[in-house]
Amino acid sequence: MYLTGSKLILIFVNMNKKDLIDEVASKTDLTKKEIDTVLTSILEIITSRVSEGDRVRLVGFGSFYKSRKKLNLYCEEDNIASEICLPKFSPGKFFKEKVNVQK
Repeated sequence: MYLTGSKLILIFVNMNKKDLIDEVASKTDLTKKEIDTVLTSILEIITSRVSEGDRVRLVGFGSFYKSRKKLNLYCEEDNIASEICLPKFSPGKFFKEKVNVQK
């Protein structure tokens, strides 16, 4: 937190799951336990669907998906081609616009 001119600027350096739950609780009538249950379920569903190869789209926010990356591993004896899968996130238009606001 710092002052610039006459404005007080709050800076969130990091936000973890507990911080997110606290913020949602302050904006809703849900208990922190209910929010934790819902958030945990959402994350489990996204993780499960993406690991199965599905793309999870949250319109305006972004898409989670599985990306395949080929690796070429070279040994003296063998030339082994391998593939790994990585989770990826592609931000949606609204999210990109909100992040890119010039102040």
